[in-house]
Amino acid sequence: MSTDKLVCGIVLDTCVKDVNLTCDNMKILAFCLTYFILIQVSINPVHGQQPFEDKDGMYREMVLDPNIKTIQLYREGWPLSYPVMKIPEDVPLVLEFDDLSREQPTYLYKVIHCNADWSQSDLTEQEYLEGYPENEVPGGTPSFNTYYSYQHHTLTLPNENIRLLLSGNYLLVVYRNWDPESVVFTKRFMATEGLVNIEATASIPVLNQYKDCCHEVDFTVHHSGVRIDDPFSETSAVIYQNGLWDLGILGLHPYMVNPGELVYDFHEENIFPGGNEFRFFDTKNTRIPTYYVQRIDYVDPYFHFELKPDLPNPPHNYFSKEDINGRYAIESEGGRDPGVDADYVYVHFNLNMPIPLDGSVYITGALTNWQFNDLNRMEYVAEDGAYRKTLLLKQGVYNYRYLFLPALSEQFDMAEIEGNHFETENEYLILFYYHPPGTRYDRLLGHQVIHSNQ
Repeated sequence: MSTDKLVCGIVLDTCVKDVNLTCDNMKILAFCLTYFILIQVSINPVHGQQPFEDKDGMYREMVLDPNIKTIQLYREGWPLSYPVMKIPEDVPLVLEFDDLSREQPTYLYKVIHCNADWSQSDLTEQEYLEGYPENEVPGGTPSFNTYYSYQHHTLTLPNENIRLLLSGNYLLVVYRNWDPESVVFTKRFMATEGLVNIEATASIPVLNQYKDCCHEVDFTVHHSGVRIDDPFSETSAVIYQNGLWDLGILGLHPYMVNPGELVYDFHEENIFPGGNEFRFFDTKNTRIPTYYVQRIDYVDPYFHFELKPDLPNPPHNYFSKEDINGRYAIESEGGRDPGVDADYVYVHFNLNMPIPLDGSVYITGALTNWQFNDLNRMEYVAEDGAYRKTLLLKQGVYNYRYLFLPALSEQFDMAEIEGNHFETENEYLILFYYHPPGTRYDRLLGHQVIHSNQ
């Protein structure tokens, strides 16, 4: 059993055994299902491992150079989409990132084929790639008419130098100046064969102990065009919430097998905490404060956006509001190409809390690459009775949440600040893998994206 399922199983089993334990007072056991990752212990590689490899041998998304900002990987024309492409290719993937170092180094990239659990597969580059295994990222375009100078890089996959031959999980590795040891960041993406159809729903759970706070994700895989002899050993399914890799249920096997279809209709194995809608702010306009911006100051030579003070969400109250499920969209009013004419600004966050929590508070979302370190850990200012943090961000519309890590704990607690509600609209990505006998990798046969409560 994977670590993911083991931890989630412990959490859910505890819920079942103690019928007096409500979702509010247990806070879904420190929101364990959502953020069970062993942050520093898990992601720090041991000697001899890759810098993006955790202690269990899984390849992770990481940003290893603080000068690299606004990393996005998406389907061409769909900036908020998941990085999923089809084999043979239909819509290519686009990588964008900014280099704020002003050194203008040469960036190169390679792709690594991975198993369904994101460990490296046994395939050689010649088996899953056509073209050159290592290539240069096209030279950067300098920012235009911005106070903060940067180089904007764009890469399309596939391209004339590289084409993927097999489906599955992939890790894109970008490094500096022809040195594979000088990795600056990694991004995950998937290539699917599109051979199965997945029908899915994310709705209120059947069991009473989860109805107020969680979602149950049920789905059926229709595989009439693919012969599967033993679905329990040859297939696995994965569910991710809101594009967050660490919020996933891995290694699911079917609950029921029918001719041409596999049914995943569980009551506990597929439960996700609902969380709450993301908070958001808008920095497109540097002249007039807009959504949730209290004040804009120009402190030579950069702009500073002071956000309106935040408060912890009341644990029993849900407030409906639209969000983009933790993502961001780069925009600047009056600009023509946000890739190069959106400026970088300092955004000041304030979380009012008269009494500090016994632990650490982080600003989380795609704006911090879902990482947890000193760059997004807030500092408590006693005289203000508030947590504060300043982030350097490109102009746009952003979602974010506050995440609490109790002292001496390795399990994050979302509910302490944000709350858990079944009404929350979340996005779920379902992936279906097939590994028949005699093969050496996990084929990705199909995927589906659904929303809860819709």
